[in-house]
Amino acid sequence: MGNPQRKEWFVIRVQPRKEHLAGLNYDNQGYVVYLPLMRAIRNHARRREEVLRPVFPGYLFLHLAPDERNWTAIGSTRGAIGPVRFGDLYLPVPDWVIDSLKNREDATGAVPLGHHERVYLAPGAAVDVQVSGGIAASGVFCSFKGKDNVVVLLDLLQRQVKTTLHISQVRPAT
Repeated sequence: MGNPQRKEWFVIRVQPRKEHLAGLNYDNQGYVVYLPLMRAIRNHARRREEVLRPVFPGYLFLHLAPDERNWTAIGSTRGAIGPVRFGDLYLPVPDWVIDSLKNREDATGAVPLGHHERVYLAPGAAVDVQVSGGIAASGVFCSFKGKDNVVVLLDLLQRQVKTTLHISQVRPAT
């Protein structure tokens, strides 16, 4: 059996543009919070400036031990909507997903989402998702999302889970 106090990452949905507020409130409650950020250009009043924005707008991650999973308190935190769940199941995010994001952060804490060549895939094509050079999961390509992301149905826990990934993590299945 594994360690009963093993912490796992969970996705928390937050109110629009309240990621930082919810993160601060969770931090004040003693939770371990991860809010991956990326650089974006904001055009305002004839000025262009670089700002940090969430990689996943409307979401952040909490690292929780089993005794910290008070879903009612987590959902009622100021700025939050609640944990992402599937029916009555609160499924953890695999550690490799968070590790991959953290390992890509630059010195300022931003996850670079540079311009990469698009992989020419058609909806329904089989794909392999790679992390740190190894194949971590297989899935089905759905669509491109923005310049650098793709939507994939990953085969996880005997289910297909719709996931948005950076294009560099997806390769045609071999």
